[in-house]
Amino acid sequence: MMPDTPATAGARPRSIEYAGIALLLAGVVVLLQIHASAYSAEFRNDEASHYVSGLMIHAYLTTGLGTGPLSPLAFLKNFHSHYPLVGIGHWGPVYYVVEALWMLLFGCGRISVLLLSAVVTSAIGLICYRIAAPRVGRMIAVLIAVALVASPIAQEGSADVMLDAPITLLTLLAALAYARYMATFRARDAVQFALLAAAGLLIKGNAGALAMLPPLAVLMTWRFDLLRRPSFWLPVPIVGGLVLPWYLVTYFVVSQGFRYTWGLNYVVHAIRGNSIALVAALAPLVLAAGVYGWVVAVSSAHRPRADQVMTCIAALLAAVWIFQSIVPADIQDRYLEPALPPLFILAGVAVRDIADRVRRFLRAGPGRVQTLAAPLLAIVLAASTVPSVFGLPPKSRLGFVEAAPLVWRQVTPGNPVVLVVAPPIVEEAAVAELALHDPHCPSLFAVRGSRLLGGGGYNNEDYKPRFATPAQVMAAIDEYRIPLVLFRPDNGVGEWEHVRQVAEAMKLYPDRWDVIDRIEGHGQPVLVLRVRGNADKPADLKNLARLTAPRSLGMFQ
Repeated sequence: MMPDTPATAGARPRSIEYAGIALLLAGVVVLLQIHASAYSAEFRNDEASHYVSGLMIHAYLTTGLGTGPLSPLAFLKNFHSHYPLVGIGHWGPVYYVVEALWMLLFGCGRISVLLLSAVVTSAIGLICYRIAAPRVGRMIAVLIAVALVASPIAQEGSADVMLDAPITLLTLLAALAYARYMATFRARDAVQFALLAAAGLLIKGNAGALAMLPPLAVLMTWRFDLLRRPSFWLPVPIVGGLVLPWYLVTYFVVSQGFRYTWGLNYVVHAIRGNSIALVAALAPLVLAAGVYGWVVAVSSAHRPRADQVMTCIAALLAAVWIFQSIVPADIQDRYLEPALPPLFILAGVAVRDIADRVRRFLRAGPGRVQTLAAPLLAIVLAASTVPSVFGLPPKSRLGFVEAAPLVWRQVTPGNPVVLVVAPPIVEEAAVAELALHDPHCPSLFAVRGSRLLGGGGYNNEDYKPRFATPAQVMAAIDEYRIPLVLFRPDNGVGEWEHVRQVAEAMKLYPDRWDVIDRIEGHGQPVLVLRVRGNADKPADLKNLARLTAPRSLGMFQ
């Protein structure tokens, strides 16, 4: 056996160190997922669509490729007709491909996809540790990484199947790639930055913040000579060539999701809203330390031997803040998740800078005080985050985890159709839960009540009932020969009229409805119902496909 060289001898302890930190962070993330009841609650809001979209690509890889000439787009349309939650078009496909490949290895269940979210969040924390450790010390870096993955915004990202954590990971990696470019001017580093930025943009538009990172880095370093280098401009054609066609096709759909309009009024509103969101989600000490660290990094960025990593980390924080203050998608704390890694790293820089000032001030004082200054400051900073860490309520249960298997026991091969009648947001959770239990995905038509009995614009923003009376609702159910209904009554908040109409139809035609099962204990009861007279009829597949087909690429209602 060859003896270890100095390089391999040094690499082995570092590998053990990083493996230990990774396990620590993964343990923290999974424990917080359990605390949030993530493994026992339904997917809801956008995460229902993110899960079903990944499931669709998994189904295409496992069954669609072997079904003959069916194109990916045709398969998407067919899958959406069964489970009308596919969000490809409104969001990019890259993370869904990753999700599908993960499913190939670890299965399609809830535990599997939530562990993927945990891996992504843990990877973000580990990278932050690797950046911070040589600059602020291992102890401070550990506290930074743990505080980051345990912060409320990061907790939400790991407890749900969402796209904000993957965007955070890619923007952080892109900032590191650009830091290497700033240090070496190598074209390959510019290309790597471009590919990471393109991958982010093909997940979600929030990655557009990376467009501002290079100009901000130039401004911070005063390196305007970079503008004369061809390699500086190399990311523009790469990102444009990979991303622009997708956004030209899908922008109309994406823009319908904007909750605001472009303009100065939005900028003022967004700055105020995002500031409130950060203060609410993070301890004030962490936020103040992050701003302090940003000033430290920017003030030294123009020096000849400036740390380009810290320059690009500071540029990333500014880029995310500016982007979220200009682009009128929405104001939500989770959209600020890409700002967390630079914010926490810069908070560590602040701790180190303040500790160095304390040591200089106390250079004639006790040596122990000088040595403990940085660890004590870091512990105080980390301790200030504890109340917010445990302040998030667990995800509430809706009853569909129990109801979906009961529905599947009633599904017949000749008429595999179930109508989901439930309030907004809850409806999506039910569809995703039915898809999760599909043994031959897609084999069930999960008809959304908001499509058959109602309608509206993007995400049913302009919802209107399709029918005026319960009798007409009953006739529509019969027209489509729907044998099963999964029903959860409305709680009166944001009420959909067709939910009330179905409840009235059950009272008016009691001889047509059988209650197969009733799930209690999760707020409103969930009913699994059979519609007499329809169960023995064959499904009208052509009519169902027309009803539930996507209205356009990315329209997943």
